[in-house]
Amino acid sequence: MKRGGRPSPGHGPRILLLSLLLAGSGITAIPLGLRAQDVLPARSASGEVTLPLARHRGFPAVPAGSLTRLGFQAVPGADGRHRLAIPGGSVLVFMEDNPFVALDGDLLQLVHPPYRIGSELYLPRPLFEDVLPMRRPALFRMEGGTFLILASPLAVQPTPSAPATPPGPVPVLRGPTPPPPAAPDHARTAEVPRRRRVVVIDPGHGGDEPGAIGPGGVQEKTIALGVALALAEELKKNPALEVHLTRDRDVGVPLWERGERATALKGDDHAVFLSIHANSVGGRQAARGFETYFLAEARTEDARRVAAIENAPLRPPGSSADADALDPMLNSILNELRLLDHQHWSALLAEFVQQELAGFHPGPNRGVKQGPFAVLTNALMPSVLIELGFISNLEEERLMVRRDFQRESARAIAAALNRFFQRYPPGQASSGGGSR
Repeated sequence: MKRGGRPSPGHGPRILLLSLLLAGSGITAIPLGLRAQDVLPARSASGEVTLPLARHRGFPAVPAGSLTRLGFQAVPGADGRHRLAIPGGSVLVFMEDNPFVALDGDLLQLVHPPYRIGSELYLPRPLFEDVLPMRRPALFRMEGGTFLILASPLAVQPTPSAPATPPGPVPVLRGPTPPPPAAPDHARTAEVPRRRRVVVIDPGHGGDEPGAIGPGGVQEKTIALGVALALAEELKKNPALEVHLTRDRDVGVPLWERGERATALKGDDHAVFLSIHANSVGGRQAARGFETYFLAEARTEDARRVAAIENAPLRPPGSSADADALDPMLNSILNELRLLDHQHWSALLAEFVQQELAGFHPGPNRGVKQGPFAVLTNALMPSVLIELGFISNLEEERLMVRRDFQRESARAIAAALNRFFQRYPPGQASSGGGSR
């Protein structure tokens, strides 16, 4: 693959970054042996069902065959892709041992991959706890640990002529086309240093992608935009900074374009990328607190879950409707290893953000974490993803929607950035204009 007329790096870097994104996907050498542990209660219009959970690979998974009682129907594909008809009319296309799936054409990342044991297919539990309630909230919900099916199971009964392979076009993961460099939001003045310091703020989700939805109906995209606008206002008090937003209103911005835009705005200058989000965990409303991520291999189950949620949907610009959406090489994710040059600085920025948020946030400090976040992949600069709290927790949902919380969050993040720029790049002191 070539970008900008230059040859791309060799396969070694690509495979390394691919492993970074698929690490922890559950593809391990754990000996196979059914150890049924726990169950997933489910309820539909036709009654209550207890779904068994198997742990062949160290994570809970639901046998696809047990889902027929709830109106799901799995159809194996001759080309290795499988089709799961879902109550309400949706279709999930997936491959064995691949955590990336397509739901009605949108590419999503699961915490763990589907897999096969003998003739039975198994689907990871987060598909039911997180993905379906988040992506189809009118049809599915987690309530008190029970998976609720609100759609009629009759809506998906397959006809005898149902094809064995996924019908219709499915998008492909391909390398995004870099957008042209954008002009600055404002003209440079004599007070701005010759080499700019650029801050790109990314309010997560937007438009048709609401992100997580809290029990009170608050959408993640609304919280993210409120904090981002407050942060931009705070940072613009510092004349040494040039501030940009990937969106300043409720519009959709493709996931892959966000980092690309930041890289184009950066040019040859110093810059950071901040993606603002609210956390969520299905079925566990007691979870609370704030955490900040940088791009690296996920080390914990929780980090893999957060990355899977925030990476949805994975549809890069320029996707072809005629090609294979589930290409295991995932060419669109594999970027030059220049990205990893900024990993140390991203970790430092994340640490400063956590320290400043801890100064006022009433929730527990969940610390700095790392994970394979698609939105950070194309931002070739120090980059972090900030989870301000759990929107799935009613108390924190009410907290994050408050204007005083959003302004205080903005002041804390601005203070973290001021501390960061005192050390980045190495040997260069801050140009002043601290905002706290």
